[in-house]
Amino acid sequence: MSRFKTSKYRNAFSRVFKKEEWIHDLSVGSNLKSNCTNIKASVLYTAFIHNSTSVGSVAVLPLESSGRNSSFPTVAGHSGLVSDFAFSPFDDTLLATGAEDGLIKIWQLPSDPASVTSDFSSSTASCTLKPAQGVGIETLHFNPVASDVLASTAGHSVSIWDVNKQQEKYISKHNSSIVQNFCWNGSGSLLATVAKETEKRQKRLLIVDPRADTISGEVYEHSQNKDSYVTWLGDTNYFVSTGYSSSSTVELALWDTANLARPLAKQSLGSGSGLPMAFYDEDTLMLFAAVKGETSVCFYEFSGGSLSMAPNAYRGSTQQKGVTMIPKRGVNVMSGEIDRLLVLTQNAIIPVGFHVQRRSYSEFHADLYPETSGTDPAMSSDDWFGGATGIVEKISLDPSKRRKKETPKPIVKKEEEKPVEKKETKPTEAKREETVDKKEEKKKEIMTKTSTEETDQSPAPAPVAAAPPKALNIVRSSKVRYIEGYQLHKSTFLEKIPSLCKSIPGDSDGFAANRDRVAVALAGAGNRIAIFELNKAGRVDTSEIFTVQNVAGIMDFAFDPFNNARLVVACDDGSIKVWDIPKDGMKESLTQPSFSLTGHYEKPNVIKFHPIAKDILASAGYDGKIFIWDVDKASIEITIEPPEPVFCLSWSPDGSCLASLGKDHMIRVYKPRESTSPVDTGPGPVGSRGARLVWLDNSYFVISGFSKSSERQVLLYKYKSLDSPLSTLPFQVSPATMKVHYDPDIRLLYLTGKGDRVVNTIEFSPNDKPYLFSASLFSLPTAHQDIQFLPDPKDICDVKKVEVCRGVRLCSSTVEPIGFKIPRVKTEYFQDDLFCDTLVTWKAGIGAREWLDGANGSLETVSLKPEGMKPLSEAPKPAPGSNVLKYSSKVLHQKSDQEKKEELIAAMINKMGDKDDEPLPQDDVDGVDSDEWVR
Repeated sequence: MSRFKTSKYRNAFSRVFKKEEWIHDLSVGSNLKSNCTNIKASVLYTAFIHNSTSVGSVAVLPLESSGRNSSFPTVAGHSGLVSDFAFSPFDDTLLATGAEDGLIKIWQLPSDPASVTSDFSSSTASCTLKPAQGVGIETLHFNPVASDVLASTAGHSVSIWDVNKQQEKYISKHNSSIVQNFCWNGSGSLLATVAKETEKRQKRLLIVDPRADTISGEVYEHSQNKDSYVTWLGDTNYFVSTGYSSSSTVELALWDTANLARPLAKQSLGSGSGLPMAFYDEDTLMLFAAVKGETSVCFYEFSGGSLSMAPNAYRGSTQQKGVTMIPKRGVNVMSGEIDRLLVLTQNAIIPVGFHVQRRSYSEFHADLYPETSGTDPAMSSDDWFGGATGIVEKISLDPSKRRKKETPKPIVKKEEEKPVEKKETKPTEAKREETVDKKEEKKKEIMTKTSTEETDQSPAPAPVAAAPPKALNIVRSSKVRYIEGYQLHKSTFLEKIPSLCKSIPGDSDGFAANRDRVAVALAGAGNRIAIFELNKAGRVDTSEIFTVQNVAGIMDFAFDPFNNARLVVACDDGSIKVWDIPKDGMKESLTQPSFSLTGHYEKPNVIKFHPIAKDILASAGYDGKIFIWDVDKASIEITIEPPEPVFCLSWSPDGSCLASLGKDHMIRVYKPRESTSPVDTGPGPVGSRGARLVWLDNSYFVISGFSKSSERQVLLYKYKSLDSPLSTLPFQVSPATMKVHYDPDIRLLYLTGKGDRVVNTIEFSPNDKPYLFSASLFSLPTAHQDIQFLPDPKDICDVKKVEVCRGVRLCSSTVEPIGFKIPRVKTEYFQDDLFCDTLVTWKAGIGAREWLDGANGSLETVSLKPEGMKPLSEAPKPAPGSNVLKYSSKVLHQKSDQEKKEELIAAMINKMGDKDDEPLPQDDVDGVDSDEWVR
C-alpha cells in the first residue's frame, strides 16, 4: 500500500466533540455480542446496548443528545440478549433488532426525536419475524437499494426477508459453520459472508447471489478463529475483510471479486483481541478501521484498487466497546466535517468528526461533498425479489438545496393491526384534491359573478372578464428601514493587538466592552484578558499591555453594567472571578482577583448581570445549575436546577423573569424570586450548535439559533405562549451563532456572528404581522471576531448626525469603533420621533437586597435633545396648496409616441440651429467655363 497520495482528503484530521456534547453516565458491561458493533445510528437516532436496560432491549436516544442521563429510552421485546440491530437506510425511524431468542423485531420510532425522553419505553414492535432455523440471530443488514428487504444470519444460514409482507423469501445454506458477519454490495445484488471454518482453521469468505442462491466466489483467509468483519466498498467489485493472522496481529485485506486468488493488499492494524471493524464512505472513498478494546481509529483512501493510508489517525484515551458511522446526511457540512464516528466506551458515547481544513467555512464547499445517496429507495421489495436492479437517487448535501424531510410513513402495521390491509392515504389524498378543486371552482364562480354584475347582467354566458386594475401597493411605513452603518475614522482604532484566544466556547462572545474600555482574551499561557482604554487609540505598545491573569481557562466574561471598572470572569475550574480595575486605567497586570464566587462544581458557561438591580448576577454551568448571586456578598441567593445545561440566559427588561434555552432545545422562563420551577416552557430551535436569547420587551423575546439543516434563523416568541414561534426569519448558512443586540427606543435588532463581514438589522413591530421585518444590511471590508454594541450608547451618540447606535468591532488585530445612523433631510432639527427619552442603563435602579426581598425598581430616563436644538415636531409645516398636486397634474398627462417624436426632432433642430439661409461651402468656389473643358 502507498502510504502517501495526493488528495484533498489526505490531510483530513479527527476532531473530538467537546466533552459536554458527549453522552455520559453509561454503563456498558459484559452483555455484548463479540461480533456486533454494539452501536448504530441514523440521522435522527442513536441505538446502543446498555447495562441499565433489560437483557432483551436496546437503548435509543436522539442523535443530537448530550449530557448525563440517569435512565435511557428503550425498545424492549426480546427474551434473550440482543445480538445485533440496524436502521433502515430509507427511514431514519425504522429499527430492526435480532436476539438470541431467535426473533427479529421491527420498531417504528417517533418521527420527532424530541418526544423520545428518558421515560420513553416501547415493548410493542411493529412486527416480529421468526426464522425457520430456530436458533439465535447473529447479524442484520438492510438492503441498500430496495425498501423493506432485510438480510439476517442465524447459525449456518443467511435469510432474506420481505419485511412489509413479513415473509422469509430466501434461505442460503452454503456455510457449514456459524456465519460471523456479512455485508451487501453497493447495488444490493450480492452478499459477502465470513464464517468460521474449524477444519482449515481459517475464515471462509463467500460471495453469494441470494436471489439465484449461487456462490460467485470463495476464498480462505485470516488464520485465527477470532471474530472477523467484511465491508463492501460501495458499488464496486472490491471489498475488505478484517481478522487475525497466525501471529495474532489484526489485519485488513483488500479483495477484488474478479480474482480472489489472493488479496490485492494487506495492512496490519496492530495487536488486539476484539472485533476489527471497517466502515466505508463511498462518497469520499474513505475507509475507517477500528478494533474493539483499542483506543484508535485509522483511515485510508481507496483509489484504483489500492488503499492509501492517511497520516492523521484518531487516538483516544479509553477503550472502544463499539464504533459506528452516522449517515452522510447527518454530518455538519458547514464546518468541513466529511464523516462522523460514534465511539462507544465503558461510560460514554464520544462523537468524533473527521474534517478537512479550509480557510473559511462560511460557504458550502461543493468539492468536498459529492452527491450522496438519498432516502428514496431505487425499487420496492417486490421489484427486487422479481430480479430488478437499480441505484438510489443521489441528493446534494448543500443545505440550500436540501428538500425538507417528510415525516416517514410506517412501512409495516402494528402486530395488533395485522388484519387491517386497507390504506387510508389514497382516499385522504383524493379528498384533499376534491376540496382544492371545489375551492378553485368557487373562486372562479365568484369572480365571474362579480364581473357580470359590474357589466350588463346579461343572461347569456359571461364573457371573459377584463383584468381588474392593479391594487395600490401600499409599502409599510418605517422610520428605520434605511439605517446606515459606518466605521469611525482610523485614528480611533486600537491597532496591533496580540493574538486572540481561540479556545473560548461559542456560548461566549470572547469580547466585552463599555464606554470606557474593552476586554480582549489573549492567546498564550495564563488565560489572560487584556484591558484597553478606548480613549488611548492608536498602535498598542506591547510593553504596556496590562492583563488580568485568570490561570484557569476562560469560559465567559462581562463588565458590570453599573460599574465600568469591574470585570467578572467565569473559569473552567468552576469559579467566577471578580476583578476591580483602576478607574484611571491599569498600570500593571493583575494576578489576584478582588474575590471569587464559588458554587459550580463544573464549568460555568454563561454569566448575565441583572438589567436594573445592582450586584445581581445569574450564572449557568455544565453541572446543570443556575445560580443567582449577590456579588457584593459573594453569596448564592437562589438556585435553579433545569433538566439540562443551558446554552444561554437572558433577563427580561424589568428584571422579573429569567429565560433560558437548554441543550434539550427547551425554552424555560423563571420568576426566580417566586419559584425555582419554570412558569412557562416551550420548544426552541432544533439545531445543536448553540443559540442566543434576547428579550425585546416584557412580553416578547427572540432566539437566534439554527435549523436542522444548519441554516441560521431568528425566531420570535411571546411569553406565556411558547408552543410555537410567532415568526421565523431565515438567514444565510454559517457555522457561527448570531448574537443579537436590541435597541428598544427604535425597536431595531442588530445581528452578526463570529467570522461575519455583515451586520443584519431587523425591525420589530408588535402590531404588524409577521412582527419581524428585515431592514438594511451593513457590509464591512473584513471579517470580525465579534461586535459589542455598547450597553449605554445613547448619550455618546451624535444625535445631530442622527446616530442611533455605537459599537466596537474586534478584528484579528484591531478594535474598530462603528456607528449607525438614519438618513434624514432636516438634520438641523432634533429628530424627536427617533430619540425618545432613553433609559439610563448605566445607573442601577435598585439595590441587590431590595430586589431579593421582592421590590421592583426602574431605571431613570434622560432626554437626548441638545440645548438650543429645535425638535422636528415643531418644524414649520409645508403650506397647503400643494406642490405635490401641481407636480402630479403634469405627470398625469401621458404623451403619445407621435408627440415624443416631434419633441425629439425639435430638440435636434434647436441644437443644430437654423441654417437654411446660409450658403453651402461649394457655393463660394469658382467654377470652370464650358469652353475650357478638353474634348
